[in-house]
Amino acid sequence: MTRHLVSARDGSVDNGDDLDSLFAQLEAELTESTAPAAPDADVDEIFSTEPAGRPEQREAPRLSPDQVAREVRVTVRGAAEAKAINVSETGVLAETTSRLRPGTVVELILTFDGVRRMLRATIVRSMVHSLNPTTFRTAFKFEERTTLPERQ
Repeated sequence: MTRHLVSARDGSVDNGDDLDSLFAQLEAELTESTAPAAPDADVDEIFSTEPAGRPEQREAPRLSPDQVAREVRVTVRGAAEAKAINVSETGVLAETTSRLRPGTVVELILTFDGVRRMLRATIVRSMVHSLNPTTFRTAFKFEERTTLPERQ
């Protein structure tokens, strides 16, 4: 991958147009330089494994949305819908279409099989997950532990 340097006179990297063009260029470079992954390779599985010898630090086990309910919806109040990636009693990892600032406290609306819950959460991290379309994996930590419904 090529490093991209931006001088102060070239403008800000946070300019939306600059980021869109940077993401497009990075995606083109990745497409050209990477061989196709093995059909059974699961990227989330590869990157979610803990390093050997590192103790588990999570406060609660993560569950996939289908382990919790038939339908799980996540909405950041005042923003768009988000797609739940995993859910626990202490937080949720969701895919969003916009960058969300870590440290920001937000109100989440979690809907489990049509039953809505309003929860306050802090954004722990928000990182680019894919480039076409640009999506972010955003981790939210609930202010208070919540009980998840039992799948029926």
